[in-house]
Amino acid sequence: MTKTTKKRNSKSLNNCSAWEESTVEDPEPEVEPTVDEEEQESVADSDEQPESGDNDDDEDEEPSDDEEPAAAKRPKPKLVTPLQKKKPGIIYISSIPKHMNVTILRELLEPYGDVGRIYLQPERKDGAVKKRTAKGKRAMIRYTEGWVEFKRKRVAKAVVEHLNTRPISTKKKSVFCDILWSMKYLARFKWIHLSERLSYERAVFKQKLRTEIAQARKEATFFQDNLDRSEVARKKAKREQKANKVA
Repeated sequence: MTKTTKKRNSKSLNNCSAWEESTVEDPEPEVEPTVDEEEQESVADSDEQPESGDNDDDEDEEPSDDEEPAAAKRPKPKLVTPLQKKKPGIIYISSIPKHMNVTILRELLEPYGDVGRIYLQPERKDGAVKKRTAKGKRAMIRYTEGWVEFKRKRVAKAVVEHLNTRPISTKKKSVFCDILWSMKYLARFKWIHLSERLSYERAVFKQKLRTEIAQARKEATFFQDNLDRSEVARKKAKREQKANKVA
């Protein structure tokens, strides 16, 4: 028993001295950071100093409901309204004097404003316009009424107010001397209305002409039938006379 205890004590002493030597000679080693600790430090650094890429991502994100979008704050561009088209005006001339035509009428009215289309209604005799005389010469066409279109409605109104019931010409040598204008401004009247009226009048004239032709044919047929009946009756009477003489 004494030997074993002595051996154990010697071993423990040797171990203690070895431990003391290790503590004196070898300083405490530094603990190296593990992988998890390095990741935590990198995350902390990234939170403190955000990178430029993260800022770009934040800017690309959609704004919240509380904040208005940047596009809404910009002033809206003003729309350029197109220029309004000038509305034409039409005047009606109820009487056209002799020797007046489209060219002369345009020359008389152009000093007052821009003149557009002009239409003069020719005088008709027996439903037709007389273009040739009895000798075969070119006849002078007379006009009964006319329509003149000015390119601006305001000018048309002013022309009617200025010229109506005034002489066409004050020159003594003029054929229109002491002849008065008879004009009227047609409100809400367009040139298409005149075209529709003229086409309607042409259709009515054609229909009237067809009716007259049909009536003339009917009368001619009736006359021919009566003529044929009278001829048959006359021949029959002659035959009866001959038969009576023979008897």
